[in-house]
Amino acid sequence: MPPSVSRALALATTLLSSGCAPRVEMPEGAQNVVLVTLDTTRADFFGAYGYPGDATPNFDALGADGVIYEAAVTTAAVTPVAHASILTGQYPFTHGLRVLSAGSGYRLPADAPTLATTLAAAGYETAAVHSAFPVSAHFGLEQGFQTFDSLESGLDGGASSETWDVTALQRRSDDTTDRVIDVLESLTPPFFLWIHYWDPHDVRQLPPWYFLWGLDERPDDLSKSSRERYAAEVSYVDDQFGRVVDWLRDRGLYDATAFAVTADHGEGLGEHDWLTHRLLYQEQVHVPLLLRLPEGPRGLRVAEQVRTIDIAPTLLAAVAAPALTEAEGAVLPGLPGGIDGHRLAYADQLNGYDLNASRMRKRPLDDFLYAVQDGEWKLIYRPSHPDDSELFHLSTDPDEAVNRYADAPEQRRRLLRALAALEPWRVEPFEGGGSGDDVQAMLEALGYQEAPAQAGPRWVWTCIDHGSVRAPDAGACERCGEVLIPRSAEVAP
Repeated sequence: MPPSVSRALALATTLLSSGCAPRVEMPEGAQNVVLVTLDTTRADFFGAYGYPGDATPNFDALGADGVIYEAAVTTAAVTPVAHASILTGQYPFTHGLRVLSAGSGYRLPADAPTLATTLAAAGYETAAVHSAFPVSAHFGLEQGFQTFDSLESGLDGGASSETWDVTALQRRSDDTTDRVIDVLESLTPPFFLWIHYWDPHDVRQLPPWYFLWGLDERPDDLSKSSRERYAAEVSYVDDQFGRVVDWLRDRGLYDATAFAVTADHGEGLGEHDWLTHRLLYQEQVHVPLLLRLPEGPRGLRVAEQVRTIDIAPTLLAAVAAPALTEAEGAVLPGLPGGIDGHRLAYADQLNGYDLNASRMRKRPLDDFLYAVQDGEWKLIYRPSHPDDSELFHLSTDPDEAVNRYADAPEQRRRLLRALAALEPWRVEPFEGGGSGDDVQAMLEALGYQEAPAQAGPRWVWTCIDHGSVRAPDAGACERCGEVLIPRSAEVAP
């Protein structure tokens, strides 16, 4: 059955099952909030971002009914870290969740203000329906949710990674959407619903064969390239999201609902010699961002660079809820209160301090990555290998093929100063009791690979302009007063 037929049947089934679905009354002036986060999902696999054909009609329609942000940038290429930034409006070095697994640093602090805690305090019913363990309560992401569908059923299993039931730790988007609709049936407006879809992260979450191949009969050759499988997974998530939109429309709730659709990060599909994530190239940090507000603009495309940390402040402003006073994000451009123009974006990867980053052994230069980009230029600073840092002119080199770090000194200094001003550095491992063997086994079952804890380099602090100036602690250069930046003591200045 071709995908178009499956969509039609799904819609017919929804209409038949709902019949004359009872309309749900909204309190006067109230608005619901629906946040959809797509795990490991690249922007360039959406029709709205140029993917050919009718791959993502439901997401594209939502964007056409609101705002499509063409250049949204995430804060990390690992799931819990990036999601914490979406929920708090903060960079990782502020909210404190910075790695997938370590002695500490893997959990959002209990007192962190979030989109959910703020809306709950404002009288919203709050619920989250998830598709995989990496957004579970283990990472502290449950804060503020009265209903939190967290995949942690394996915590009491005590099994090894070889025998762990991976089906208990992840769901395909059809199962997730079934649960979403069950939860929606129980919510009283106004509500905040966070939906997390996982499919593109894991090749074991393939769509049904008829959707994947687009054929009326099962093919003899079931092989597909990784890119084809990935595209089908994104398309199937879109198909399932359409069921949520249909449910809201049937009950008269769509027009009174604020939507934000984004991804935690993208995925390497061979670019820069890499097949997965944990790097900071554009295929991994450029994410889709679609916004549809009840009283917002329609059919708007915004080319200026924005950040995923701008999502929570925008949604709160849209429903007239209290602001996140400690957020580093701001209301998105194109909306009341938003400021036009490119926004400096930051991302990091502390792979060298993460216990579940063993794949990175193949790329020793990528143990510690700090990136800033301003919409035109992008810097990836490698403090443990500073001479291998990278500078790209995105306007003329969107594929990041030409490293300008050596031949564009003024741009390099400018972005290094912008990076240093953020003070994002982590220069010691995350000590503490850690996640425990059960959690390590679950992460390994989902495809993450454990690595021994690393002490990391011995860091010294140097000046951007006077690299020979070394200091044992952070501070300012005695010669020029500039903020010092870290680099490995083993690397000659």
